Amino acid sequence: MGSSGDDTVNGAERGGVAERTGRGLEDASPVRARRGGIALLGLLVLLLAGCGSGPAWAGMSGDALFEFGVAAYEDEEWDDAIGSFETLIFQNPSYERLPEARMYLARAHFGKEEFITAAAEFDRFLQRYPSDGLAPEASLGICRSYARLAPHPQRDQEYTQRAVDACRATRQEFEGMNVAEQARDIQNQMFDRLAESLFLQGRHYQRRNFHDSAILYFQDLVDFYPQTRWAAEGLAALFRSYTAIGWEDEAQRARQRLLDNYPESDAAQELVDGAA
Repeated sequence: MGSSGDDTVNGAERGGVAERTGRGLEDASPVRARRGGIALLGLLVLLLAGCGSGPAWAGMSGDALFEFGVAAYEDEEWDDAIGSFETLIFQNPSYERLPEARMYLARAHFGKEEFITAAAEFDRFLQRYPSDGLAPEASLGICRSYARLAPHPQRDQEYTQRAVDACRATRQEFEGMNVAEQARDIQNQMFDRLAESLFLQGRHYQRRNFHDSAILYFQDLVDFYPQTRWAAEGLAALFRSYTAIGWEDEAQRARQRLLDNYPESDAAQELVDGAA
């Protein structure tokens, strides 16, 4: 009896569940169908949009890619220039104007202010085409790229030193050419940046009365960068630090060196006025 009752109750429950579930499925069928149609339509729209948003240079021949890239470069459309020249280089490794394409690629990265990548591309050009007529420009491009990366004098000067080395290489390799003169001017700017960095570090210690440490920085400044505008300031700072710790002979040597080598500098005039 208990078992029969249970079966009856369970059967009724199963029937009710089945009935409710069946109605749910029937009611949901049109909804699911509509949702499926919407999803398919959305997928088609995305596919069509993807087809329409491909690069403008897709499917172009070598010459067309080159012309497109040059036009984009001249219009300062850097991404288009970079994309087209990269495609040209990858798809046409034997293209007759490949050196020019590589140079334009490096120039475009420089124009986009991607200076690390630009330096790498200019260097890659030099490695591949050292005798090409564009090699001097590529060498100067490395110098200019690192110079643009040179940070504020109070920060680490790794890229400033890289610029100095790159500019020196350009001057040595292409001596007598215009690029060598440009490299010299950039190199002097970088020397000035390095000298200023040493001066600021020395002053940091000098203000805190750590004169031994300050003297090391000022001495490097006047020894390694005597042609910069910071050399006179460095000698004056040396004079003050040596005086502060009682090294009178060293102080007077620094003072005399300042007066002999940089008599017209503001630093020299300040010492003369102070003595007077």
